[in-house]
Amino acid sequence: MHPKDRISDEEKPDVVYKIPCKNYEQVYVGETGRPLGARVKEHSKEVDRITGIFTGAEKTRAASICNKSAITDHVCNEIYVIDWENAKVVDRESDKAGRLIREAIWIRKTDNMNRDEGSYQLSHVWDQLLHTDD
Repeated sequence: MHPKDRISDEEKPDVVYKIPCKNYEQVYVGETGRPLGARVKEHSKEVDRITGIFTGAEKTRAASICNKSAITDHVCNEIYVIDWENAKVVDRESDKAGRLIREAIWIRKTDNMNRDEGSYQLSHVWDQLLHTDD
């Protein structure tokens, strides 16, 4: 494959991805079977919908409501800015079950803003292996 024929991260489907926060060291880890760019746009639209229309009191009230995404929760509960431009693919897997396992591994081994450990319940037996320094 010629280098110019390679697809960008934004165009890649079947991925585990991370989206960083500009103010804080945490990232959001997610998975999608669709192109990464489409999923990032959905996250961004939800954040804009929640954060773009509120006064301080309305934002405080909205922060108590569970949003669709941990990214939106992160922005609503704190004064953080998501670094949409630096969203990147960290893993690829075309099999949905395998992708959910990979997502759970990345969530467990990454300082993240996720509100859960993903759809796959990865045993804590793996924690020591996942948290070793390379």
